[in-house]
Amino acid sequence: MFTNSSQVAVAQDRGNTSLCATQKLEEVLQPATAEQPSVSIDCSLTIPKNAIISKQLVFEGEQASNIIFDGNGAEINATHAEPAILITSKLDSPHQKIWQVPHHITIKNVQIRGSLRIHGMAANGEGELLRQSSHQAGHSKRAQQAAPHHIVLDNLSLMAGQHNMMYFAPGVHQVTLKNSDFSGKTAGLALYLDAESSHNIIENNRFNVDTKSRELIAVDGSAHNIIRRNTFIDPPHGAIYLYRNCGEGGTVRHQTSGYNQIIQNQFELSVSSQLPLIWLASRNGHRNYCDADNGFAFGSSLNDKGLAQNNSVCHNTFNLKKIPKLIRWVMKTDDRLIKVSAQPNEVNCNRILD
Repeated sequence: MFTNSSQVAVAQDRGNTSLCATQKLEEVLQPATAEQPSVSIDCSLTIPKNAIISKQLVFEGEQASNIIFDGNGAEINATHAEPAILITSKLDSPHQKIWQVPHHITIKNVQIRGSLRIHGMAANGEGELLRQSSHQAGHSKRAQQAAPHHIVLDNLSLMAGQHNMMYFAPGVHQVTLKNSDFSGKTAGLALYLDAESSHNIIENNRFNVDTKSRELIAVDGSAHNIIRRNTFIDPPHGAIYLYRNCGEGGTVRHQTSGYNQIIQNQFELSVSSQLPLIWLASRNGHRNYCDADNGFAFGSSLNDKGLAQNNSVCHNTFNLKKIPKLIRWVMKTDDRLIKVSAQPNEVNCNRILD
């Protein structure tokens, strides 16, 4: 069990800045098999131009810190493991809850068929250790201390599949996702920022994804993020939704989706949107599992509301020129561009091109 302290033990940083030996490159490029589905990356590496990698790439623990992985246009299509790329903390001492945390990693110039995930204390919002931590005060800080941080994802191309294309697990913070392209069809979302994550930057990306039923970007109990200068093309079920899950899996969500900036983004629309493109407090406790975290005097146990407050939605542009005039009018008057279901929030200087 966790103590009442908000601290979580982190192993001494032994991350390195060394270049990979030739043997590591050969290991990465060898075809994946059922016996060897993945390869650990713990050194800086540049892949030969336009190579094809069939193994899962795993950046695990402190030994994966302070490295640069330059795909040089390589395609990663992990044939025997999911996700295609995994950045994850490692529990070094289960009894003392000591975590090895990867940090200061750059992954760039890669084509990904499948997904990229960043895990900390748990692989999602319902892991056992995460749930235990959430039942005591100070959970947000503990989750962040155990999670990867200072990650740069630059010039990636993600082609959709059956799951969330990119996922930041609880506590992940200070990740910069930039200059990247999301395309194709997915049963999940393009990008999911889960509870207790924070201070991430999403900028200069292009989202042209056909989701089955969800928005493109979920900001779920994630705070102090900047989503700026991105382009969204015809989001079928909304683009950016801020909310806080209430009790799913028995985990108390402590942090609200507050103090986020959604600024200077471009929305290119050629078809009518039936749902808001940007929605602050999109759930507000309307889920049948909200009572699963009852019994605690904090977070979503105390209040099921999303509490998406103190966010800024400013200087975004909505291009409706390709949509018939009557439908444009409906979209502008029916909260289908920006919907605000909690206050206070700042919504200013957004522009409609029609």
